[in-house]
Amino acid sequence: MKKRIFSICLLLIFTAAAVFAGGQADKASGESLQNNVPSGVELSKDGKYPAEKIKIGFVNYDTTAQQVLDIKTYFEYLQQYFNFDIIWSESLDSAEAEFAFIEQCAAAGCKAIIGYYNEGRDESVKLAASLGMYYWGEAMNDPTYEPVKNNEYYLGGHFSGNESYEFGKATTKALVDAGAHKIIVMSGGKDYGVDFFVQRYNGIMDGIKEAKAGGYDIEMVYEVPGWPGTEAFAAHQANALQTDADGLAGTLTALMWIQPMQNSGKFGKIKVAAIGEGVSEDIVGLFHAGFYVGICTEISGTFGMSIPMIINAVDGNGAQQRNADGTAPRVAVKNRVITNADDLAYFASVDRKGGEWTFNIDDIKSMIVAFNPDLTVSDMSALYSAVSADEVKARRGN
Repeated sequence: MKKRIFSICLLLIFTAAAVFAGGQADKASGESLQNNVPSGVELSKDGKYPAEKIKIGFVNYDTTAQQVLDIKTYFEYLQQYFNFDIIWSESLDSAEAEFAFIEQCAAAGCKAIIGYYNEGRDESVKLAASLGMYYWGEAMNDPTYEPVKNNEYYLGGHFSGNESYEFGKATTKALVDAGAHKIIVMSGGKDYGVDFFVQRYNGIMDGIKEAKAGGYDIEMVYEVPGWPGTEAFAAHQANALQTDADGLAGTLTALMWIQPMQNSGKFGKIKVAAIGEGVSEDIVGLFHAGFYVGICTEISGTFGMSIPMIINAVDGNGAQQRNADGTAPRVAVKNRVITNADDLAYFASVDRKGGEWTFNIDDIKSMIVAFNPDLTVSDMSALYSAVSADEVKARRGN
């Protein structure tokens, strides 16, 4: 797949449109950074922290992915209170494209990069650092984390152990529980060697093996590799829908299958379980419509962890959020496997209403050293591991 890479000049011209400005939604009642501001903490004229705006680059692999759209919505919420702008990359599929975007961000005045996607591994981190930018993300992957964990510009990121692999197994289990036997597997970036896609794929395939070993009749009938939006993907998709498949396991969002399934008369006949779906009322509707039987979803707010950590670093408080040995932290997180519409509807309501996010403004404030001088890595891990309905309600005093 060939992707167009913007030149530095075009990026600078386009920045005004690419920056995701905050302040679009109504502020939640009772939340304001102007309440209980510690002595010496300076806010911007419009009451945001820090006083000077921080520009951040965000590296994408698919700009249409629901999770990316959910992260944008969540960042919009945070931008009501915190003084930052985001430059979103276009969909990138190579290390070279990623390096070019990082260089463009430096030229545009960015202070940090959020590595939602990383094909360049530790070289991306080193490039950002050489350009004076902090890098947050990819702490899950040893090939990225280990070579740069002592680099002062590397901020670490979230860590959920073997979760990508376990998500893959959970995807297969959801299909087995729904009675599917002949499975299409959408493998995403597995053939490009993207680690989390490899792990998700391996989990799906091992789930199939385990189900077969337990006496369940199941097999993969077609593998659809690569990225949506390409001719190759569309061709594989059409071929897959000509099989007798009754299940689809996705290592990435499966929303691009809705129309083709409707056109081929397979909608509702092929049960879908996918990784990386967003949590929304639309997805709830697709559960009720018989499309989804399971989703594995990273909580969009988990990526919001990047904002206070970047703010701390820019503030000069980066050492406060590192491990005792000085290495970049791997902040423990938990995410969600959802297999029924009721649970999904609850979480959709939590992460769609301004004051009720899984991680709201008060939670983010607790991650900023200027507001919480006693912040530790353990505090961060405790917060981002408390994601059940009961734990979220407890934080809200419900």
